[in-house]
Amino acid sequence: MNISSFTYLDSNLSFSCDLSNEVQPRLNLASSAFGRLNNREFTNCNLRTHTRVAVYNAVVIPTLLYGSEAWVRCRHNIKLLESFHIRRLQQILGLTWWHSGVPFKAQQRTEVTGLESLLIRHQLRWLGHVISMPSNRLPRRVLFDQLTHGRRNVDCPKKRYIDCIKLTIKRYPSIFWGI
Repeated sequence: MNISSFTYLDSNLSFSCDLSNEVQPRLNLASSAFGRLNNREFTNCNLRTHTRVAVYNAVVIPTLLYGSEAWVRCRHNIKLLESFHIRRLQQILGLTWWHSGVPFKAQQRTEVTGLESLLIRHQLRWLGHVISMPSNRLPRRVLFDQLTHGRRNVDCPKKRYIDCIKLTIKRYPSIFWGI
């Protein structure tokens, strides 16, 4: 019996290695977490913006990025996550679409970093843990070993996790080396 996708440890794994099966449920869960706290926390005029953003960072962001350490970053999925992030920050600040420069204002006023940089930080932190593991541990073996049998497609090979990490280190050496 062949199964196209299944859920393991609250992550959706699919045969096609497409992250849309993983990103969309994360967006739905984060949206419901935001909705449950919306009236009590995020639209409460008695709370300061700093407090609302702290609650957002403590509840919604971890729900959204759960399991993202093993994701291969794809531009389409990053755009989905960033648009969700910006919309929620706009709701917290009470900004609407007719305000000029709304995405810039939302991130500037809340002093929250972009979601892609948070995702990169999570992945590099996880990579540091895996690198420090003994060589016989499964996560390290999966990350560094190569297949002995089988081939990749010639026409359009999928990007691997290690390719994504190498590209990140090449583009942003200051993040990786802590400079």
